[in-house]
Amino acid sequence: MDGFTIIDGIVAAVIILSAILAYSRGFVRESLAILGWIGAAILAFLFAGTMRPLIGQIPYLRDFLGDNCELSMIAGFAVVFALALVVFSIITPLFSSVVQRSALGGIDQGMGFLFGVARGVLLIAVAFIVYDRVMTSQSVPMVENSRSAQVFARLGNQMNDSLPDDAPGWIENRYEQLVGSCGSTGAAVDATTETPAAPATDAAPETAPEAPAAPEAPVAPSN
Repeated sequence: MDGFTIIDGIVAAVIILSAILAYSRGFVRESLAILGWIGAAILAFLFAGTMRPLIGQIPYLRDFLGDNCELSMIAGFAVVFALALVVFSIITPLFSSVVQRSALGGIDQGMGFLFGVARGVLLIAVAFIVYDRVMTSQSVPMVENSRSAQVFARLGNQMNDSLPDDAPGWIENRYEQLVGSCGSTGAAVDATTETPAAPATDAAPETAPEAPAAPEAPVAPSN
């Protein structure tokens, strides 16, 4: 067809696959899966410092990480994130299966289909935003001439305007918060290893020594 490129076929395939997958899984399961990722990230951010001492007890990780506090903190974040994600992935199907077996099963699948379409559209819009930001000095004719690029141009511009310009700075700030305890721990260690103060000189004696008593006068003999 005139005006269509392979990019249009890829865009259509992504949206259709996203819709079919969300329809089979249901809206509740899809939404809980997203919340699970968000919850796992929050828990990992909060408890990475607690997991860091335990990471040093694992033989292989202890040899690999050594005494590097930041690497240990990142490893703790990854471990907590993975464990939380496993827990959420077990709970989510149990809860969603109850909804699908109830009278709300059809509504759940219908809303899941709409959710899948919206998710596919969002993914394509984000892909075009990344393309515009990366390919600033050159363009790919296959992408520029596609119908999808024209359709998603307005949506991509609206999303691009709403994105913060200091997104890398925000990520850096979150990283500094995550590994901030490493700096405070190092400062505490430095404070304890400072040169000790010189010992105080011996204090003066509390009282001066008593003077020797004067000899008694001789007594004159009586007549």
